[in-house]
Amino acid sequence: MRGSMQSPDHAPGLVSIVDLKNLARTKLPSSSALRDLILSESDYLPDDEVRIKVRMYSRLLYRELDRAS
Repeated sequence: MRGSMQSPDHAPGLVSIVDLKNLARTKLPSSSALRDLILSESDYLPDDEVRIKVRMYSRLLYRELDRAS
Protein backbone atom coordinates (compact mmCIF):
# COMPACT_ATOMS: atom_id res chain seq x y z
CA MET A 1 0.00 0.00 0.00
CA ARG A 2 1.70 3.15 -1.18
CA GLY A 3 1.81 6.12 1.20
CA SER A 4 0.70 4.10 4.21
CA MET A 5 3.97 4.40 6.13
CA GLN A 6 3.97 7.01 8.83
CA SER A 7 6.92 9.14 9.81
CA PRO A 8 8.42 8.16 13.18
CA ASP A 9 7.06 11.25 14.95
CA HIS A 10 3.53 10.15 14.05
CA ALA A 11 3.94 6.41 14.53
CA PRO A 12 1.70 5.19 17.33
CA GLY A 13 3.54 4.15 20.45
CA LEU A 14 6.83 5.86 19.58
CA VAL A 15 8.26 8.73 21.61
CA SER A 16 10.87 11.20 20.41
CA ILE A 17 13.91 11.53 22.64
CA VAL A 18 15.55 14.13 20.38
CA ASP A 19 15.19 16.85 23.03
CA LEU A 20 16.72 14.59 25.68
CA LYS A 21 19.62 13.81 23.34
CA ASN A 22 20.17 17.53 22.68
CA LEU A 23 20.14 18.20 26.43
CA ALA A 24 22.67 15.43 27.04
CA ARG A 25 24.86 16.74 24.22
CA THR A 26 24.89 20.31 25.52
CA LYS A 27 24.79 19.86 29.31
CA LEU A 28 26.71 16.68 30.11
CA PRO A 29 30.48 16.56 29.80
CA SER A 30 31.95 14.59 26.92
CA SER A 31 33.47 12.20 29.48
CA SER A 32 30.00 11.27 30.83
CA ALA A 33 28.98 7.65 30.38
CA LEU A 34 25.35 8.76 30.70
CA ARG A 35 25.83 11.19 27.82
CA ASP A 36 27.25 8.41 25.66
CA LEU A 37 24.41 6.09 26.61
CA ILE A 38 21.68 8.60 25.77
CA LEU A 39 23.32 9.64 22.51
CA SER A 40 23.61 6.01 21.42
CA GLU A 41 19.81 5.59 21.48
CA SER A 42 17.56 5.90 18.45
CA ASP A 43 15.69 9.18 18.10
CA TYR A 44 12.35 7.38 18.52
CA LEU A 45 11.67 4.62 21.05
CA PRO A 46 8.58 2.69 22.13
CA ASP A 47 6.79 4.52 24.94
CA ASP A 48 7.11 1.65 27.43
CA GLU A 49 10.86 1.50 26.77
CA VAL A 50 11.21 5.27 27.28
CA ARG A 51 9.52 5.09 30.69
CA ILE A 52 12.00 2.45 31.86
CA LYS A 53 15.04 4.17 30.39
CA VAL A 54 14.21 7.62 31.74
CA ARG A 55 14.03 6.18 35.27
CA MET A 56 17.43 4.58 34.75
CA TYR A 57 18.87 7.77 33.24
CA SER A 58 17.68 9.84 36.20
CA ARG A 59 19.35 7.44 38.67
CA LEU A 60 22.59 7.59 36.72
CA LEU A 61 22.37 11.38 36.53
CA TYR A 62 22.05 11.65 40.31
CA ARG A 63 25.11 9.41 40.70
CA GLU A 64 27.11 11.59 38.32
CA LEU A 65 26.01 14.74 40.12
CA ASP A 66 26.96 13.26 43.50
CA ARG A 67 30.44 12.41 42.21
CA ALA A 68 30.88 15.90 40.77
CA SER A 69 30.11 17.64 44.07
